[in-house]
Formats: sequence, C-alpha cells, structure tokens
Amino acid sequence: MRANEGHHHLSGGNVVSFEKLAVLFGGSAEAVTQTTDMVGEFYTNLLSELTAITEHQWRADSPRGLIKGFMLSGPPGTGKTTMAKRLTYELGRKFQAEDEDAPPVVMAFIDGGEISRSRYGESEERIRDIFMHAKSGFTAAGQRSVLLFDDVESIFMSRGSQHAKEWHFSQDSVFFHSIDELDTTKSIIVLTSNRPDLIDEAIRDRFLSYTVDYPDLDTLIQMIAQIPVLQELSGSEHAAMKDELVKAVKKGEVRSMRDAQRFALRRYVAKLLNRKSMALEHTD
Repeated sequence: MRANEGHHHLSGGNVVSFEKLAVLFGGSAEAVTQTTDMVGEFYTNLLSELTAITEHQWRADSPRGLIKGFMLSGPPGTGKTTMAKRLTYELGRKFQAEDEDAPPVVMAFIDGGEISRSRYGESEERIRDIFMHAKSGFTAAGQRSVLLFDDVESIFMSRGSQHAKEWHFSQDSVFFHSIDELDTTKSIIVLTSNRPDLIDEAIRDRFLSYTVDYPDLDTLIQMIAQIPVLQELSGSEHAAMKDELVKAVKKGEVRSMRDAQRFALRRYVAKLLNRKSMALEHTD
C-alpha cells in the first residue's frame, strides 16, 4: 500500500497505523467501547488481560521480558484477528495519550502467503526483515508495534506433521532466534491459529496460549445489535431478528461471530428487497 495512505509495506507484510485503527474502532475513547467487535464478558476480559501484560512489559526497564507474546487458538470467525487489532488500538490510545509526539503504535500483519517463498532462503530473509523493522521502528525510530502472525500453522508447521518440509524447519529456527532477541519494551507478538496442533510445539511453548471459542448467545445478540447499519431496523424488527437468531443458534446454524454477521446481513438485505435475497447461503 502507498506510504501516503498511512501504511508501510515490508517484504513480510503490511503495517496498519494507529490512525487507521482509530477509524476502524470508532475514532475516540468514548466511541471505542460501542463497536461491534468487542462485546461480551469473555472478549472484554481477554482484551483487558492482554493489554495489561503488554503495557507492563512496555513500561519495564528490561528489554528481555518473560512474555514474548500470545497465541490465540480457536475456530474460524471467533474474533482472534480482531482481538489483535483491538489490542494494538488500546495500546496506542494509552501510550499516545501520554505523549502526542510519539510515533503511533502499529500492527504489522504478517500473512503466511507473504512469508512462504520458493527461492531458497527467501522466507527466512522475510522473517528477519520483519523483526529488524520491529527493532528499529516500522515508520519511525523507537516505534512500538504488535506483530500479528495470522493463521500461523501455515508458516511454522510442527516437525512431526506429514505436511512439513525441510524449509519449514529452517523458518522455525529463524523465528526461534528472532523471538529470543525480541525487545519486549517495544514489541509484542500475537499468533492466531485454527489448528494449533499443526504448529511446532517449541513455538507454542514460547507464548501464553488462549482458546477463543464460539461466543455464547448473549454475546452474539449484543454484537448484532451494535452493527451500525441495523440501527435502521425498528424495535419490533430487532425483536423478531433476535428470536430468529436464538432459533438459529439452537439449531447450530449460527455459531461464530462471522456466522452472526452473515445472519444479520441476510435479514437486512431481505428488508431492503422486501423478499429473501438470491445470494448464496454459506454454511461453513
């Protein structure tokens, strides 16, 4: 992406600036608590814990803290990636409130497809590049960052996996060394995975692990109720949609946040058209 859009492109991934995350999450300390992304006791408590741990280490004197980062595991569509983005936002809000001239806290989004390359040594070079930027600052000297390795099982595969290749082992070794050298007063790592069993155990052991499972019914209802476009629905329409959601959850048709969002989208489009949409239904 272009630098004048507030992003910086690396060989290992894109960096999303604090300003962009502020837009994503509402743009102010007051509005941020009213987003569709972080509702429900589990999610708010998890966010609070991750933020407190990271903030403590970023304020510590030692650059070699015990906690290098977090692993968020669970089914698809349960908010793992959103949690990493929101963590970045919260940290940026806290630290920039103290020093407006400080460079924004950024999140480096590292996609497995961007890491894996066929040329010998290129993948390892990309991993080193990411951590080099984390050390020096992605867009400014001394910048703090959250490094998000999304769907990490596609990058750092277990040695015992039948799908693991020799280059996976080399990537893992470079990653081990980079983690050990991470300055924990400036950066934190977040790994997300739908299949933690495929990840090298030595990597899993280096992180605090959390299971992000399917949200409960109340959380799904809260999330749907706060989707801005649905504010156009009347009270009776909201009540009817809530009843339908309860039935869909009990039938197992809606389990994840992504399921709930699709559920709400279909009902909203049906209201616009005054009939059921012709769009394909997804059941994954």
